[in-house]
Amino acid sequence: MMVRRSTEISCLLGLLAGLGCSSGDDAELLGPAESPQAGGGFLFGEESTLPGSQGDPGSRAACLGQTREAESIGLDIYVMLDISASMLDVLPQSLGTTKWDAVRRSLAAFVQAPETADIGVGIQYFPLTQEDVPFSCVVNDDCGAGGPCTSSVCVEDVTEEVEDVGEVGYLAPARQGTCFTDDDCPGEGERCQNMIGVCVFPADGVPRLEGVPLCNDNSDCDGLPGTECEEIGACRNLVGGEVALCTPSLGCPPGGGGCLPFPYGCEGQTICEVADYATPAVPISLTSTRANDIVASLDAQVPNGLTPTGPALGGALAEAREWAAQNPGRQVVTVLATDGLPTECTPLEFPDITRLAADANSGDAPVRTFVIGVFGASDLGADGRDNLDALARAGGSDEAFVISTAGDVSRDFLDALNEIRDTAVSCEFQLDAEASLDLGLVNLRMSDPSGTAIDLSNVGGESGCGDEQGWYYVTDANGVPRQISVCPRTCDEFRNEGITAELEIGCATRLR
Repeated sequence: MMVRRSTEISCLLGLLAGLGCSSGDDAELLGPAESPQAGGGFLFGEESTLPGSQGDPGSRAACLGQTREAESIGLDIYVMLDISASMLDVLPQSLGTTKWDAVRRSLAAFVQAPETADIGVGIQYFPLTQEDVPFSCVVNDDCGAGGPCTSSVCVEDVTEEVEDVGEVGYLAPARQGTCFTDDDCPGEGERCQNMIGVCVFPADGVPRLEGVPLCNDNSDCDGLPGTECEEIGACRNLVGGEVALCTPSLGCPPGGGGCLPFPYGCEGQTICEVADYATPAVPISLTSTRANDIVASLDAQVPNGLTPTGPALGGALAEAREWAAQNPGRQVVTVLATDGLPTECTPLEFPDITRLAADANSGDAPVRTFVIGVFGASDLGADGRDNLDALARAGGSDEAFVISTAGDVSRDFLDALNEIRDTAVSCEFQLDAEASLDLGLVNLRMSDPSGTAIDLSNVGGESGCGDEQGWYYVTDANGVPRQISVCPRTCDEFRNEGITAELEIGCATRLR
């Protein structure tokens, strides 16, 4: 899109004062501005005095005002990328290609493309993990300082009367959580044990028990005649958005996939501090080595661990907001790219995570959040898509980009990145907080190659867009407009070749 500076200012002043315009009006015509670089919106640049601003105070057209040239500003993207163990899942209908292979290729292609040469890009990954603490464990000793292992739990002896069976006894979990020693289990008779199995009744006779009968070997199942101790596993696929448990004989529910060994982990392996995620692996940069630095960083990653979405997004937004405050002439957006729903660390629930994005999208230096998800058909569960969309909307983007693992993940992921780049191009006009403009006298005009112009109206807010062409103010936490954002339909039009935009600014103060 090409951008032109303000049109005939004296004519505009006459219109704003209620006067007409004619071809004989004396006007200063500002020439065409530079085309915007890939990325960015527009910022009011150097101050220009409006013609007539020093005129007779008694004149109806006289006013004291200013205009600011429309200048392109740059775009910076901060990526928070999921490198949890599930990123190593092999894509269906592929020859051994994993989700990580596809996503890494897409990001490398994006940062190396000529179209992104003028876009600043930085990156960090999640989860971050403690050094020298293994991802998987069987007993506490495997974890060292990062324990306990999640297989160690407090148990208690339970006696229960079961219909048609009589009195039975078994070991059951005493409470949720893990333990190092018996001292971590405060209840009477409770003790800390490593428990990796469950007592399983034959398929033709499964009595209902009030608790879960845990075991390590068959001797732990002596109180449940006819049962066998089987190792607890986890179904390969999420079922309804939750991990489904299984054993070799019980198997998985429909759609759950195969029964894999349960992923016991060291409780202290994942880093949950926001400050750690606020430190980039590769800082936002426009240097000539930026693309190579990011590609090298991607190549060095080995997916592992779970999904601490809350602190990861919180850290990404903190870094992006700090960058935005230090670089007021640039737009900054955050991209959260993930293949899973939150599994650990706080905030863990989507409403709390969504508030992080909403808070970052307000204030003096708003930062928008875009969401890219890579999911199989059963991974999202009943409300996963709705939660991802809500997170995107709270962050100021329309909806999440949800990529199916059944498709071409590498192509679709790159398409999502390019759409995010294009969405931030020519769709926002930054307002200078120091300009003291009468924001009721700001107009946005769109012209096509034939010269036909459309004056775009203020629709009042994002909710007023619908299918309309128009724009609205984006305000900070105090309700002060900080930028103009055009509606999605208008933004689509702006990307058409030959479309130009004019930002017309009225008087700062009208003289009586």
